[in-house]
Amino acid sequence: MREHPESGADRGEEPSDQSTGTPQPAGVTEPALRLTPHITAAEALAVFARKLPGAQAEARQVLHPFWWTVLIARTRGIFVRSRRKPLSNGAAGAGAGTGAGAGGGSGPGVGQRMNVLVNAYSGKGFIADFEPRGTPVDAAEWDAAFDTSNQAGPRPSLFEVSRTARSLVRTKVLKTVKLGMGITLDEVAPPRGILKPNWIVTGANEKFAATILVDGLDSSHYIVRVERLEQD
Repeated sequence: MREHPESGADRGEEPSDQSTGTPQPAGVTEPALRLTPHITAAEALAVFARKLPGAQAEARQVLHPFWWTVLIARTRGIFVRSRRKPLSNGAAGAGAGTGAGAGGGSGPGVGQRMNVLVNAYSGKGFIADFEPRGTPVDAAEWDAAFDTSNQAGPRPSLFEVSRTARSLVRTKVLKTVKLGMGITLDEVAPPRGILKPNWIVTGANEKFAATILVDGLDSSHYIVRVERLEQD
């Protein structure tokens, strides 16, 4: 699973319920969700074996904290050209005040639901092509995921999480709408904490030792560490 940093396109539009810009605590406000891994330990080891043939390796599961928020994006036309035939002077006078064509726009379009995951360490986010499902866990397990990590630095506030999510969704929608279309973004619920499973695979063959992180949802991976072993 790849993460994409926020583009910053929506920084001028803040969430309507957080317009003050005051940072909020980054603790979970309801039970977090521990996602069910799609990739098994054996599959993670197979990824490692392709990168380092002949290696002896072991895999351990780790949980990475994210924030999950859902937005509904709606589009609407700002300018509407009336398709009615020109009215006579009398009819125009009678119709004045009805609001037809007087600054009126088309109503909101059908909303598009988007799930956004934001890294609880870095604040970077991405639009997920799935709806997170898993097992509810209490705040203690959420906090434990931070305690076992060596990543330092301030956590993004809920305000920053919502801003990142809105920026990502707005940028995506802007690529598909026509000129003159308005966009309305509605956050379905406050951000919810989720724990995404990953595998840390460590091993070595005769020449190299390495550590690889394998995503527990889609098997994407990156090399954490690799070193050449000294030969006797």
